Amino acid sequence: MKRKLDEFGDLSPAERQVRDEICGGQFVTLGDGTRPAADAGPDQQVRADFLRYLILGGCAALPGVIPEKGVRIIGALVIGELDLKGARIPRDVVLIDCRFDAVPNVMSAQLDSLYLNGSALPGLRADGLQAEGKVFLRNAVATGEVWLLGANLGGDLDCDGARFEAGKSGKTLIADGLQSRGSVFLRNTEAFGEVRLRGVKLGGDLSCDGAQFNAGVSGKALIADRLRAGGGLYLNNAEAVGEVRLPGAGLGGDLDCDGARLKASESGGALNAAGAAINGNFFLRDKAQITGVLDLTGAQIGSINDDAACWPDAGNLILNRCRYGALSGKEPVTAAARMRWLDLQDPEKWDQDFWPQPWEYFARLLREMGDTEEARQVLIGKEKRQRADRRKRRRQEGRYIAALWRWFWDTLLRYTVRYGHQPLFAFLWLLGFWLFGALLFDMAAGQDAIKPNNAFVLRSAEWVTCAPGYAPPPGSEDIARNTGGSQLDCFLNQPEAASYPAFNALVYSADTLLPIVAMEMQEFWIPDETQGTRGRATRVFLWLQIIAGWALSLLAVAGFSGLVRSD
Repeated sequence: MKRKLDEFGDLSPAERQVRDEICGGQFVTLGDGTRPAADAGPDQQVRADFLRYLILGGCAALPGVIPEKGVRIIGALVIGELDLKGARIPRDVVLIDCRFDAVPNVMSAQLDSLYLNGSALPGLRADGLQAEGKVFLRNAVATGEVWLLGANLGGDLDCDGARFEAGKSGKTLIADGLQSRGSVFLRNTEAFGEVRLRGVKLGGDLSCDGAQFNAGVSGKALIADRLRAGGGLYLNNAEAVGEVRLPGAGLGGDLDCDGARLKASESGGALNAAGAAINGNFFLRDKAQITGVLDLTGAQIGSINDDAACWPDAGNLILNRCRYGALSGKEPVTAAARMRWLDLQDPEKWDQDFWPQPWEYFARLLREMGDTEEARQVLIGKEKRQRADRRKRRRQEGRYIAALWRWFWDTLLRYTVRYGHQPLFAFLWLLGFWLFGALLFDMAAGQDAIKPNNAFVLRSAEWVTCAPGYAPPPGSEDIARNTGGSQLDCFLNQPEAASYPAFNALVYSADTLLPIVAMEMQEFWIPDETQGTRGRATRVFLWLQIIAGWALSLLAVAGFSGLVRSD
């Protein structure tokens, strides 16, 4: 490496201008001050080793001393590789609107700040760079990989308006493990290939507002696994074709996707925030579009502020084990509205059983808000879907009898006690059976289809002789007592029947329906099967009512005690 000015031989016009002006502390502007073309002439050509000589402090042959502000050049065409690997540079390096014909190397260098604004680079090697201040790539154009692995910055990494084109690896900006006490700005940046920010630690934000990410061969547009940011991640109006990955990320602020258009590539993922911890809000509004899978598995979010029109299509939402402090936005926080949101999930698509946690967690949130009835409806909806999934699994396993039995039991629980979440609903069924039974028994009694339920009475002369068309046998002292009415009316008109309990349809229906109540009406009356279809039908209903009474009573008790419901 040349260390003295006279070692460079004849200087180009651009180099002479730099030599004469660099120590003045002002910008040295070559040509018209714009980024030079690749075939720019000698008035803009500066050799890389001459530039390195100046950046490292020059020598006594210069007309002065390199100022503390550092080397500041605009519009240079840098010929050859600028090799500053491992250099200790106690000042800024400012190369604005320059063009490099080889990849600059500042790996493990130590400097104040690095400015490459508006420059054209075939790539950049800055792994392990130690910068007391910032690194600027604003409006730069990089046609190869920009490497910042493990770089440590005292300020921001500012790439606003930059254009990154992938190298052979399919990657554009690779900054895994970068640490910055400031922020990373990728606002209005265009990246044609994978942007990788794994394990980055920031004191501020990762701001990608208006950026355009186009995934490379990996199908990943932005990889920020395990990102740690004291601020938020902003994707306002950003566009990404390929997966935006944030698994395990930790954000002190918001994840803002307002107006973003995130489209999955062949991998199927659009936004993956599985396991992310977002202390602020997750914004998904303002005509945002998620085309592909939105994965929030195990995420912890301060609150979700959304618009229903912005959520992905059915089957592309994953909320399993996701927790959030509140829900807000255009979509109301009601059972009906949010069950449509929860129904966007399709565990079967991932070969998994139904996910109950998202439903139970939302119900818990509703209870904390005081909407217990809305919470109950969500849990009922959860039970309905979970049980349907279990039946489907049994059918897929060929266990059809088990599936049929499960269907019967699930249907019974659904329409009687709402799977235990509304045990009082069983009493409505009991009320319905009681009133319908009273009506049916009253009609049966009016049509002579009810008779005494007492063997002594049924063998007595008072009952037998009241049968219509009764003819006493020869030699009997009995007489036909029925004068045209029913046998029951005839019997009740006898003095001997005056003390027999009168039939009351309401009391009889309650007595046969409620197993824990004994009103003694059932002991005295029973449907008369000898009266044709009316009697037989009333007797069948009596059996059904007794069974229903036992079942509904037990379900109501089980519902109140919590035996049916499993939270």
